Amino acid sequence: MQPPKIPSFFKTKRPAQFYFEPRYYNERKEKMEERYNRISKELSNDNKGERTDANVFRSSLRDNWASSSRHAQGSAVNKRVLFYIILLVAIAYYFLR
Repeated sequence: MQPPKIPSFFKTKRPAQFYFEPRYYNERKEKMEERYNRISKELSNDNKGERTDANVFRSSLRDNWASSSRHAQGSAVNKRVLFYIILLVAIAYYFLR
């Protein structure tokens, strides 16, 4: 004996499946590969006798600028968080006293 069939207007559609493949980004590895390529290019240019001091200077300046700006942003955020903590402690002290 078969169960009775359900009419189609009672059936609901299944939601569409969602598939997300996470990507892994390794900034340190990419920087290391970039340095490796830059150094190998410099070595090949040194063997040819060509000078690329301007390119070397630009790339080193770019690396130093990126690292210093991140450091400055991090310290500014730390100072702001410390200020908020001190402010909240002062307000709590005022109300609890």
